[in-house]
Amino acid sequence: MSTTPRKVHNPYAGNPDYRCFGCDPHSPIGLKLEFSVDGQRVISEWQPRSDLEGYPGVTHGGILATLADEVGAWYLHAVRGTAGMTRELHVSYHAPARAEQGPYRLEAHAVEEDAKSSLIEVTIHGADGTLFCTARCHFAVFSEAVARKRLDFPGREAFLP
Repeated sequence: MSTTPRKVHNPYAGNPDYRCFGCDPHSPIGLKLEFSVDGQRVISEWQPRSDLEGYPGVTHGGILATLADEVGAWYLHAVRGTAGMTRELHVSYHAPARAEQGPYRLEAHAVEEDAKSSLIEVTIHGADGTLFCTARCHFAVFSEAVARKRLDFPGREAFLP
């Protein structure tokens, strides 16, 4: 049974101290990612840009790693209702991420979780279904109270539409 994805509100947008390369909608050089939740999965679409290519017509692998890390972090916000920091990021590349195959679909879900950590698996596909990469993102997870104090986390409710 499929659900309708719910758009995730970005409560950081408009804060003058907010400059995230991955998700700041006002960053002149950033990726400007937006997110939705579908059950226990966070999804995003991203249109590749020529200024972020490695080889002509192919998105740089470091950008794919950044995309994976970002959607994994937003899993913490939108599903777990807290924040954390990346401990490890392992990316396996399967096929060149050709720009003509955009927009790319990013999808993150938890593989393992406990009170202080999350292991998130991320896949990035082209619009035609080609699997570009899979990533395993291991995050240190903070309680909501600690995330509010140390990371200026606005609280679980701030991410609801």
